[in-house]
Amino acid sequence: DWEAVAKSASRIVSADYEAPYLSHAPMEPWNCTVEIDADGVVHIWAPVQTQDRNRNAAAEAAGVPPEKVRLYTTLLGGGFGRRLGSDGIAAAVVTAKAVKKPVKFFWRREDEFGQGWYRPAQAARLEAALDAEGRVKGLRVRTAGPALSASFSPQGLPAGQLDGSSVQTIRESRYKPAAFHVEWVRVDQPVPMAPWRAVGATQNGFFLECFIDEVARAAKRDPYQLRRELLAHDARALNVIDTVAKAAGWGGPLPEGHALGMAYVESYGSLCAEVAEVSLREGRPVVHRVVCAIDCGSIVLPDGVRSQVEGGIVQGLSAVLGEAVNVAAGRAVERNFDAYSMLRIGDAPERIETIIIESGETMGGVGEPPLPPIAPAVVNALVALTGRPIRELPLSRHRFA
Repeated sequence: DWEAVAKSASRIVSADYEAPYLSHAPMEPWNCTVEIDADGVVHIWAPVQTQDRNRNAAAEAAGVPPEKVRLYTTLLGGGFGRRLGSDGIAAAVVTAKAVKKPVKFFWRREDEFGQGWYRPAQAARLEAALDAEGRVKGLRVRTAGPALSASFSPQGLPAGQLDGSSVQTIRESRYKPAAFHVEWVRVDQPVPMAPWRAVGATQNGFFLECFIDEVARAAKRDPYQLRRELLAHDARALNVIDTVAKAAGWGGPLPEGHALGMAYVESYGSLCAEVAEVSLREGRPVVHRVVCAIDCGSIVLPDGVRSQVEGGIVQGLSAVLGEAVNVAAGRAVERNFDAYSMLRIGDAPERIETIIIESGETMGGVGEPPLPPIAPAVVNALVALTGRPIRELPLSRHRFA
């Protein structure tokens, strides 16, 4: 009962956040090769993530049953959710059918950026009800934005149904104050959208974890200790944030001009916490070190987990520092890598430390969970450094003295 808790609260803390459209920006733009043989069998060589969907799209375009389509999946030159769709298959099949010759079909880089499928833009308003001692008695989260599944899922999203990615990780949050209320408002947009690595956890992790830090500042509490209080009922989650805090040296001495920021996000069955050490150099954020503790239940290949953690952190850092798609006059403004700011090697963290926690719980994912915490961890460190709230990404839109 959020209304009752809010009415009796000593203080309400509120903040609005925004996250932009993002491009998948794969190094290999959309492409495939199609040949229709003398028996009418459609042969397709393509770097795709969904076989049935692409096979069915090809069959429909060729006017043949799916049994007459042979799909040969090649290595991906970058996917991250971009190649879950089938937007290039139909055109290639139609072309091959018309010219009666094998066709190599591909998008230019400008097509990939300008007409690709993007991570949805989202906004959120968060409110916390605090008692006289600064304890969180209630949380209310209201997210708004387009429905990813309405654009991407073959069956769409009927009116009145919930788009799960729009409340992902917030709905399942282990933070459990006395009142916990989550809402989503559907705001349709004429922009094609597809899952981006870690999907809705990337926006919602940023919203919720930055807000937890804002609540901590308002209550004059240490943000790590506030998280411990909100997770006191959950030994597994407590172990994750305690592990990352200890490894990062939370509360210990730091070089002058450096600050630490923490974030904890659960997604795809795994619990992940990260601490980022950040400074400012000539008005630009510099991420020196990232410590990650991940509990994915049990693991098979430790090196595989570390690789996914490092890759997820680097990709997430690229997004938080500079990536954004702006739409104007019916198309994306950014048309190539000269305008779409990607992380360069010199801006990567000097160190990424991965701590794997084997809890024996059900096995979770590792390809996506390390990405969502990096944005709020970096932002929280910057806010600790500057004292200014940051509620919109990317950080390139902000000026730091």
